[in-house]
Amino acid sequence: MHASIASYDATTTPRSVEGFPVRSKVPADEDGIQLEPGSVEHVAHPEALPHGPWGMRLHTASRALALAGGGLFIVLIAMSLVSIVGRKLFSMPVPGDFELLQMGAAVAAATFFAYCQMTDGHVKVDFFTTWMPERLRAFLDGLAALLMCAVALLISWRTAVGAVSSFESGEASLMLGWPGWIAIALIVPSFILFALTGLYIAGRRFRHALGEAK
Repeated sequence: MHASIASYDATTTPRSVEGFPVRSKVPADEDGIQLEPGSVEHVAHPEALPHGPWGMRLHTASRALALAGGGLFIVLIAMSLVSIVGRKLFSMPVPGDFELLQMGAAVAAATFFAYCQMTDGHVKVDFFTTWMPERLRAFLDGLAALLMCAVALLISWRTAVGAVSSFESGEASLMLGWPGWIAIALIVPSFILFALTGLYIAGRRFRHALGEAK
């Protein structure tokens, strides 16, 4: 799931006959949770995620939210297929399908950020930091996670303000007449959880940079 560039050291990673890196068996932490192959935790850092009661709770919550978002996307895809077939064959599309897709996709997409943060799945270019000491790289990772937390809080705040504004103005979808503030408000919890996971990851990285955590 990790998309980091230069996650493997070309000089030290075992390679097969075809020249591709050979992945070792994915380790598990003390709680039996499999680490993501290619993640920072799996390749570059000794610590395993999640760790401790708060880490476990955040991991569980973010994973459940991501699964809910995936289920919502599946429902939206099924609805779109039914609408397309109905429009082409029977001239009977699903009423307001574009509105449902627009609102539902925004809510579903927001659910994945927290789990991506917990599993270190965000795309990163670490080519310029591979030569740095491990603790310095941990500090930079912590700083990036802290900035991500700040951005998530900012988005949560402005999204909540937008939901309140939409509620006060009585904004509604054109065809179905559904209140627009509901879809906007449903995005807020995802970004709050995203901010919490970013803060948790930042704490782990800073403690590792200080040599206080493994």
